[in-house]
Formats: sequence, C-alpha cells, structure tokens
Amino acid sequence: MKKSTQLALAALMGFSLVTISATAASFDCRNATTGIERVICDDPELNRLDGEMGRLYNKAKHLPGMAQEQRDWVHRRNKICGSGFACLLGETKERVVELRRALGKRGGSSHKDHGSHKGSIYFPERGIVCDKKSGFCADREGISLGFTEEYLGSRVAKKFDRLITKHRMDTGSYTLSNGIYCDSRDRRCYTNKWKEAVNRHYTNMLFR
Repeated sequence: MKKSTQLALAALMGFSLVTISATAASFDCRNATTGIERVICDDPELNRLDGEMGRLYNKAKHLPGMAQEQRDWVHRRNKICGSGFACLLGETKERVVELRRALGKRGGSSHKDHGSHKGSIYFPERGIVCDKKSGFCADREGISLGFTEEYLGSRVAKKFDRLITKHRMDTGSYTLSNGIYCDSRDRRCYTNKWKEAVNRHYTNMLFR
C-alpha cells in the first residue's frame, strides 16, 4: 500500500496526523492480491471507510441474517464495481450507513441515554472510550465513527467524518482532550503523545 506523507500537526483537536496503517482496511493490505483490494489499499479515504465498515460489521455480525446480508453485499459490490474507485467509494459509504442503522436498532445503549456521563471522557463499556470535548469515540482498533454516532450522535459523527477525510487523519492513534495518547497498534495508552510512560488505567480499559 502506498504510504501517505505524514501531515504536520495543526493543533487540530489534539490529534497526531500520521500515515495510514497497512491494516486500516478490513483486511491486511500487505496481503492484497485482487484489483479491488489494491484500489482500497491505495486510497486513504477508501481504506479508512473499508476499515470502519469492517469494525461495524464485527459488532453487527451476530444479528439475525447479517452474515448472509454482508456476503450478498460483497458479491453485489464486486459485480457492479469491479475495481472502479468511485463505485467502490459510494457502495462502501452506503454500507457503513446501513450497518450503523442496523446497530442502532439492536437495542441496548443509545447516545440518547448518555446525558448521565458528566465528564468529557468516559467509557460507555469496556473497550470503548468517548471524548465529548474532542467529538469522537474509539475502540480497540482506533477511532470509530459507528460508536461516535451511537454514543455522541449522528451530527457529531458526520462532523468528525469530514474532519478525517479533509486531513486524512490516521484513526489508529489519537490524543484525548486530557492529553492521554492511545495507539491501537501498540495496544497501549500513554501519558502523552511522546509515549514517555504507559497510562495503565486507559490501557486496561481499552485493550485488556
């Protein structure tokens, strides 16, 4: 996969903007063999969207009929798009929306119920952290637009999606509004972006 040039820090909500990970997509780009896989791996936005789709599907795959629905979607996407970038991008965006809707209907937690979380940063469940001040939620794989929509609302998720696309941000690592830096590749959170010391609490809540 092509490496994107590292972007300079713009003091943008405390995020470090780095190169796209080889595993940002829903599959390992180091093993990409088909034309469709290469197109996904070569474009940062499509790479990110495919990874987001994969994370959402992993959350939704136990829903009735979801596994077959996903197989049917992949078959249809491959048939109508081939390796056409615009088609792949459009189909993946639509699938992300469909999966978010499916998760929203599953019952359980909803962003409407989270007014009780008074702090800016909180863990709605183990393995997920939300930062209301910075406007995103993340899981073990990094920033998740699906969880951001679920816990902080669709308006916040859409705003952050535009931010990611505009600045081609690496969603695998991020700095929370309290200065804690988390890296999904290291499976650790640190006291700051220079990784001077591991923060055990955040590491345990997200990755253990």
